[in-house]
Amino acid sequence: MPARPIDLPLTLTAFTCTVDAGGRMLMVRHERLGVVRWEVPGGHVEPGETTAEAAVRETVEETGVLVTPGRVVADCVHHWRGRSVQIVYFEATPQSTAVLVTDDPRISAIAWVDPAELRPEETSALGWPVIQHVAAGNSSLLHLGASHHETAAGWEPLITSSRMCGEHVS
Repeated sequence: MPARPIDLPLTLTAFTCTVDAGGRMLMVRHERLGVVRWEVPGGHVEPGETTAEAAVRETVEETGVLVTPGRVVADCVHHWRGRSVQIVYFEATPQSTAVLVTDDPRISAIAWVDPAELRPEETSALGWPVIQHVAAGNSSLLHLGASHHETAAGWEPLITSSRMCGEHVS
């Protein structure tokens, strides 16, 4: 019998949705599973870190931009390769808008991107609804559920559920 999602090992990740005064979002052009897309910066939570601390650390590592985390704007649970992944997305304020070059070979560009100029295929299936949610200025918390399916490009996230939960208070 296949493992139930509740029985799978859990990986915790944290990302920032950092928006500058002009409404542009801090993004990285990232290679993941052989596909290059624009994503918000983030990654795995290290032992002893809070999700907010991890989101800030990952943003600095990937972009060189120090941010102040705010409220949680979205979360997602997805099941992939025998584990469950919990993703937490924080709204964040940049301490500066200067970006640095990263030494991460998976990142080919760092930029402040106007979300209105992005197309869904330029981002991940998980990132697109979060980017649009934040760009629209929604104050509700976006909950996403996802699994993966095989495509010509490889394994891709597939949104299985989406809901917004009222006014969110930080």
